[in-house]
Amino acid sequence: MTAGSELSECAIIKKEMVKGGIPADLILEEHRATNTGENVMFSLPVIDAALGLKDIRSVICLGNTWTACRYAMTLQAHWPEVEKMLITVDSFATPRALWHTDPEFRRRVLREWDKIEAYKAKGFIAEWPAR
Repeated sequence: MTAGSELSECAIIKKEMVKGGIPADLILEEHRATNTGENVMFSLPVIDAALGLKDIRSVICLGNTWTACRYAMTLQAHWPEVEKMLITVDSFATPRALWHTDPEFRRRVLREWDKIEAYKAKGFIAEWPAR
């Protein structure tokens, strides 16, 4: 669930995608995850049932600037076969290139940065792009 809402993160994002013109019936949904790793693990069977994992060559990771790289790294750990592309979105008025000048934006980026090595050591994420 998303803080401050009774809706899952999936439901909130789907609503915005539909508002942006994507047909609702084309959006695959996963509502059980409580973290990024679970989201990937629970989504892979949904994707496989609907499309077949073997038929997918590339995916787009969508996330906030401060978390998006970790999303792609999580996908790399669980689904290394596909090419990953990354698109970031932000709610900050501060331009992405000036993230370090906004105290809250900077705090979020640095908090995520601090997670990377520990998550790699635990196998939650993998180097992306793979070396």
